[in-house]
Amino acid sequence: MIARPVLLAALALAAAPAAAQTGAPGPAAIAAPEPARLAAARRVLDRLMPPATRAATVSAMVAPMMANMREGMAQSPQLGAMLRENAKMKAVFDRFMDAQEQRSLALIRDSMPGMVEAMARAYARRFDVTQLGEIERFFATPTGAAYAQTSMSVMSDPDVAAFQRQMMTDAMRQAQASTGDLAREIAAVQAEARQ
Repeated sequence: MIARPVLLAALALAAAPAAAQTGAPGPAAIAAPEPARLAAARRVLDRLMPPATRAATVSAMVAPMMANMREGMAQSPQLGAMLRENAKMKAVFDRFMDAQEQRSLALIRDSMPGMVEAMARAYARRFDVTQLGEIERFFATPTGAAYAQTSMSVMSDPDVAAFQRQMMTDAMRQAQASTGDLAREIAAVQAEARQ
């Protein structure tokens, strides 16, 4: 009986990134930054995330995050037990997580031009042309270039991976407890309604 809440929680957690996008205000609701600042911000982002390597950078960032999510979910005591004891359940879970990874990669890849433009506008609002020039010059230095090249790979660092796995395990444990509480409250309301 607990298997269904666990899988529902897993589905909700996997769908959260897509659901979170719907509450953002549209571009028309936000004042446009000055053109010179926007142009300078675009140059900074081209240094930080060179257009030729953006897709590879996204893959390098998403793959370890999804692996950490998968492992963290599988470490949840109840879900982990189900996956170890039932090969068919594990196959279903693996297919689901593989599909989520592919959907996430496709969503991020397809959204990348809009995201980069949104980030350029955000930078343009927060930094003036002089500051953006200084940032761009930093990314042109060997240290800045090394930072730009490796900053996105931080998600695959062993410490970050271990933290993400533990966070997902804790989230699954909390989701199971909350789902159980909700099920009990619903059952109580339904029993009361039958009287």
